[in-house]
Amino acid sequence: MPAPRIAPTRPSRPWLAFLVGGAFGFAILLVTQVLSDSRIAVGPWALNGNGALAMPFLGFPVAIYSGWTVLADRHVGRDLTLRIIAFSLGLILGAGPLGLFFALPMVLVTAAVYVTWMRGSSVKRRDLLLWVAFAVSVLIGALPILGLFGVSLLPGSLILLARGKPATTRIALGTLLVVATIGIVFVVPVLFPAPAPAA
Repeated sequence: MPAPRIAPTRPSRPWLAFLVGGAFGFAILLVTQVLSDSRIAVGPWALNGNGALAMPFLGFPVAIYSGWTVLADRHVGRDLTLRIIAFSLGLILGAGPLGLFFALPMVLVTAAVYVTWMRGSSVKRRDLLLWVAFAVSVLIGALPILGLFGVSLLPGSLILLARGKPATTRIALGTLLVVATIGIVFVVPVLFPAPAPAA
């Protein structure tokens, strides 16, 4: 009787996740630089100069959501953890200075939200709480002083909401993230402009 065949396990390749994250980060850095040197302006919004910093505010949350959601859909356990870390490191390093100032805080906050939720009691893991957390993060992001912290909170709750959901739901949640981030970055400053400095 022939011995039973054991299917070989796929070796973990976190370097692939690192390269993908690096590509995302470099793309964000490149687009930010191009916008900074451009003369693009539409109404009250200017994307040149400091206005180009809208790109990392928008790009990094979307990159984190996309990368972490795809990885969580395909991997579990230690393999998932390694790939998420690799992707996040690639994202940070690929974006250069923008990665340190923008991506790193967002990754740390997202990781804290993710770990805290996953270690909580299964009884308390209700989607309603995640929706409340997302709404609170949008409100915090609308505050001028805490804008970066609020934007950093956005991906975490949506990544958790996307776990185990069909592709259409994950895409819808990603679209919601884009809309919320655009609202925080572009709409809120127009509706509630910062007070002019005293003469």
